[in-house]
Amino acid sequence: MTTVQKRKKPPRLETPKKQYALTDCALSGIRGIGQLLHVLRWEGSRQELEDLPAAQGSYKVWRTDQGRAIQAVNLKEANGSKLRQIQARIAVLLRRVLPPEYRHSGVRGRSFITNAQQHLQDDPSIKLDIKSFYPSTTFQHVRRFFVEAMRCSGDVAFLLAKLCCYQQRHLPTGGVHSEVVAFYCHKRSFDQLWERVKARSGKMSVYVDDIMLTMPNASLTDLEWARRLFAKQRVKIHPGKSKVLSKRSIKVITGVEIRGGKTGAPKEQHRLIKQRFDEIRAAASADELAGAVKSLLGHLDHVAQIDPRFVNRARGTRARLKAVIDHN
Repeated sequence: MTTVQKRKKPPRLETPKKQYALTDCALSGIRGIGQLLHVLRWEGSRQELEDLPAAQGSYKVWRTDQGRAIQAVNLKEANGSKLRQIQARIAVLLRRVLPPEYRHSGVRGRSFITNAQQHLQDDPSIKLDIKSFYPSTTFQHVRRFFVEAMRCSGDVAFLLAKLCCYQQRHLPTGGVHSEVVAFYCHKRSFDQLWERVKARSGKMSVYVDDIMLTMPNASLTDLEWARRLFAKQRVKIHPGKSKVLSKRSIKVITGVEIRGGKTGAPKEQHRLIKQRFDEIRAAASADELAGAVKSLLGHLDHVAQIDPRFVNRARGTRARLKAVIDHN
């Protein structure tokens, strides 16, 4: 019997324990390319580093079933592997920066659950969604961040933006560094929004492109103010996903339901779990079975993180279906 060799996953980013101010980041204040090469731990030449993002095979591109374009480094190619190392280094250095109170993605000790828990108070909320977050974070956004916030010289900022962006256009949707770089590119706008919310004794949380505000008398006026704020940076708030939620409504925030001041798993997750069990029983092929099992375990793990009562169920189901997982 032939054994299936599992695809080797790239190493995970470190979870920083020590954190420092943005001005103390190793990427801050770099004035020369030689210094940049040292900070990035690049052992090749400057030209080799500059050529890396555009080298053949560095990126792979595909579209999801919904037509969304994904760009990610190609780990099967040497150029892609080297580029990921550089992008991961940039991400690690920025993740070591002490995050603001409202940031919950990519932060040690915070998660999609702590993000939702910020909004238990009995006030209306405003849900804001940045449209096409990574494609909207352009090469110019990234270059400007390294010049203005990080105080890098122009040539250093240009090279960093080149390393961070896909075809010198925007942050790649599948980039290991994209989330943290995008956050800092737009941090000035996030901070202005946070000051407005604090002045109203409210709460704000940011989880990737999902922004949630909860404060007394939150209204469409506040939503429009936020829309104009981001529009100044040429970033659009998604009109179909951004809305005002009354304080009596059931709020679903980053996959967590808030009802009556308590958190729980949304009904949709329970419906999907039942649906996946039905698909497992009706699976007509090994591929269909494996796909349904993986999806089921994902939903169970998600619910178990929100509701501890599901932990044993998730573990038991994984143990029962271990043979299917191992085979695939």
